Amino acid sequence: MKASLLELETVLITKRTVVRRFREHEGNVFFHLMGENSPFLQDVQPEVLPPISNPEEAEFFVRGCLAAWLRQEAFHYAIWDKDSADLIGYVAFHPIDWSLPKAAITGFIDKNRQGKGYMPEVLQSLFPFAFQQAGLEKLTLLVSTENTAAQRLARKCGFQREGDLREEIRRKSGEPLDLLLFGLTKSTYQKV
Repeated sequence: MKASLLELETVLITKRTVVRRFREHEGNVFFHLMGENSPFLQDVQPEVLPPISNPEEAEFFVRGCLAAWLRQEAFHYAIWDKDSADLIGYVAFHPIDWSLPKAAITGFIDKNRQGKGYMPEVLQSLFPFAFQQAGLEKLTLLVSTENTAAQRLARKCGFQREGDLREEIRRKSGEPLDLLLFGLTKSTYQKV
């Protein structure tokens, strides 16, 4: 573990959101958010989260996120609407490979807020955290070939397409799904 990471910011505030580390007892509200968005997540983003079938499993997931943060294995954030205080999304740097150092970034925004600029706002607030505070050198993003909105988001946020992963994962139905690999390096981010 790195001592320099003991003082990382756990709360980031954007124009419309509060992006913060999960806390204990947030499993129930997270389970509700997952239920509202499960058709979308299972269809075009099955790699985002493990299956969570009840509030108790969601609480274990939330506490696992908190534990992973403390062990410096991953940084999981809940995304809250600043005005309504509703949970509206999730984003994580997971897994983190400290040998480079790099991390995969994954997440989603509630279906009712998609296409309204929330996720670019959140990601732009997280880049200084990732590159300056956490000391990461590269972020990667896997996107379904069918998820054109996420592909546009990646490009809008400065990610560059690095490759295609054919039949990389399976949908819940068992059907294979192709993914696109996007990357954003610290040096590229600093030039923007």
